[in-house]
Amino acid sequence: GDGGVFGTPKGAGGANKGGAMSPMCAMNTPRTRARGQAVPRADSAAAEEKSPGEARVREAMDELDRRLSIGSPGAVDVVEDHDDEEEMIDVSITNDREGNDANFRIDDDDDGGGGEDPPSGVVGGIPPPPLCKPDGNRVRNDRPPSCPDTDEEENLLLLDEVRKDVIRTHPDLRFFLEPADNLGQKRYAALERILFVWAKLNKGVRYVQGMNEIVGTLYFVLAQDSDESWSRHAEADTYFLFNALMVEIRDVFMAELDEADTGIHGRISNMITLLSLHDPEVRCHLDEVGIDPSFYSVRWLTTLLSREFLLPDTVRLWDSMFASTHKDNFLRYVSVTMVMVIRDRLLAGDFSACLRLLQAYPPPDLDMLLESSRALWIYESQVTLACHKGGISLGHALRSIPPPPSIVMAYGLHAGRAPPVSRQVREAGERLGRSSAAGASSVASAGRSMLGS
Repeated sequence: GDGGVFGTPKGAGGANKGGAMSPMCAMNTPRTRARGQAVPRADSAAAEEKSPGEARVREAMDELDRRLSIGSPGAVDVVEDHDDEEEMIDVSITNDREGNDANFRIDDDDDGGGGEDPPSGVVGGIPPPPLCKPDGNRVRNDRPPSCPDTDEEENLLLLDEVRKDVIRTHPDLRFFLEPADNLGQKRYAALERILFVWAKLNKGVRYVQGMNEIVGTLYFVLAQDSDESWSRHAEADTYFLFNALMVEIRDVFMAELDEADTGIHGRISNMITLLSLHDPEVRCHLDEVGIDPSFYSVRWLTTLLSREFLLPDTVRLWDSMFASTHKDNFLRYVSVTMVMVIRDRLLAGDFSACLRLLQAYPPPDLDMLLESSRALWIYESQVTLACHKGGISLGHALRSIPPPPSIVMAYGLHAGRAPPVSRQVREAGERLGRSSAAGASSVASAGRSMLGS
């Protein structure tokens, strides 16, 4: 802990400018020619009479013939099929440099007539294919209708994801169920707008379930302000406060930072380390019955405990948390104290009982919970300072520094009180005697087994 924990206040293909078709698109566009007619070259007189688009096609075909004639590594196979009707050349080319296959087919069957030149970007009267990136995003503003509008689809998916969570935010609270003038639905719509806009402006974080609980609580408090000049701006104020809060806790919602100290796994690890220090008995019991810390602590940390308490208690808890200079440590000590407060029921329970207690936390005395967590932090700070600065042992520090009366557990001791030295010696002797008796019994059993008796 540190001194202010409980203190005050993220292509392919393209088009040339002017709508002209790129050479790759031109090569992918089929044309026709008369049977037996040679493929015209770009340096022939006929090429000069054709459109610029056809000239680029012929240049590309010349480059293809050149590569085939010199045995270029990129040339894989050439198959010629002849019949009475037409001649077709199928060419498959592997682009070794890019590591991708560029397969195209040229179908030429032209009667050699003059005719009217096709428009720019159109070869053989057939328009080029849509210019789309492999991921479906189009590469220019004049997007053809055949490419999906991915931005719109992304917005719809995001809005649907947000809406599913918003309608489950405080579902039993009349504030969001007000039927008059459809006020409850309008308030839910305000939460949707806040979360949607924030997610669009913070694509590195995106929307994650749990944010709705935080926004819902903030909006409830601000919209309930007795001063109408303040409450009418509750939506804008909620967005501002939510954004300021996310600056401090956004790492919890970023998957790439899960293993960092500020990520969700790092914070869970820090919380369990603190629980192991102060109540190792409960920690070992939860491990033995199969309770993984993520079963309950992910929700605790991502929603800032807003789903564990009634709304008035959540507001009271957040008042203290926002006054803290280190919200991460505040939340960690409160979470550990929550586990220790129900330690007797946890130690007596099996997997299902423990999981039920931790996922549906019983209503606490919130003032006592906050005082206990604060006292635990103060006592730990005093003991740590005495050991590091005073150069004394942990046992000596525990016997020398009286713990605050509101502590539940500290350093594995009930109420943080170290037993007298005489009692510690007596308990150590009893444990040694039990171990010796168990060892002697094991030796005797092994001897009888060997002797067959």
